[in-house]
Amino acid sequence: MSNTKMHIMVVDDQPANLLLILRVLEEKFRVTCVESGQACLDSMEQDAPDLVLMDVRMPGMDGYECCQKIKKNTQFSATPVVFLSAQTDITDKLKGYESGGTDYLTKPCDIQEIVAKIDQNLSLLNEFDDKLKNANNFAHLAMSNSGELGVVLQFMEGSFECEDQDALAHLILTALESYDLNSCVQLRGGLETLNACNGKAVAPLEISLMTEVIGGEKVVEFGRRVLCTSQNISIIIKNMPDDELLVGRLKDHIVSILNGATACIKNLNIASEKEQQVVNRIKQTLEDIESILSTIELLADKKHKDISDSLAKLNENINSSFSSLALTEDQEKHFLELLEESSDELFKISNSDSELKSKFEAISDKLFSIIAHKAN
Repeated sequence: MSNTKMHIMVVDDQPANLLLILRVLEEKFRVTCVESGQACLDSMEQDAPDLVLMDVRMPGMDGYECCQKIKKNTQFSATPVVFLSAQTDITDKLKGYESGGTDYLTKPCDIQEIVAKIDQNLSLLNEFDDKLKNANNFAHLAMSNSGELGVVLQFMEGSFECEDQDALAHLILTALESYDLNSCVQLRGGLETLNACNGKAVAPLEISLMTEVIGGEKVVEFGRRVLCTSQNISIIIKNMPDDELLVGRLKDHIVSILNGATACIKNLNIASEKEQQVVNRIKQTLEDIESILSTIELLADKKHKDISDSLAKLNENINSSFSSLALTEDQEKHFLELLEESSDELFKISNSDSELKSKFEAISDKLFSIIAHKAN
């Protein structure tokens, strides 16, 4: 509680009663005395009390009506109202409760009892204020944490769409920027190590730190900086806030992002390994194709030579046989034309091997192009 005295407003149409209560309370409390319900309402607008000590029987507006008006005002609805009344019947107490009173004292009452009741009600009020403050703080914390968790969830969703380490690094840095954190990250994939930072190059010392902590503690703190690491990823946070509660939450969120990113990079490594296996199989197939093409080329050259030799020998034998066959000039010419047509057909068949070789080479070139693209 503050050292400032609590403010008590006493409402009674009898000046003598007001004076008596004032003398008892003024040493411990700041006291305001008014003589009617309307004066109470008017005075509260100018100087709100912490508690109202209200007489029930007053001309014009009685205590119950005044209390009802106080409770209808949202500014004063939580202000305790303690009734003072000579009426001891249960119906009067119920009426006081129904109108919003927090306590009921019957006259004549010991003045110290009044003080005790005031202390009790103020204590309950302070306890209520503390609980309300804690509830508000908890609600604010829950709302803040909900928003912070939203960043983690958005990161997790985005990580499923990352196709490479560059995209994953950008996603991590963007998530951390949502918390107003300046950071840098190192991703250690199966094929390469990637270092990235918020809009600038990663300092050599930062690279060294992120590399050397592999296999060490998951979270290392040094001043306002925090280094979080896993087997495949290291993150340096350069500007952690001063709020300890916020720092605790942020570290939990960062570790969640780190775990999600670790799972993502493992998937990228698996995909990269499978892709490399496919590329290796394509390379092996290309080597086989090259070997087959070389064999085809040798066989085609030999076949072409054999056909040429056979046709030359046939042509020679036919020409030598013309003299013994006693053929006319037209007949000899006809046989030579037939021989020439057959030779052309044989050479066309022989050349079809070259066309097959060209088609294999075209397929081979396309596969080489695919491999080169994957390598880049």
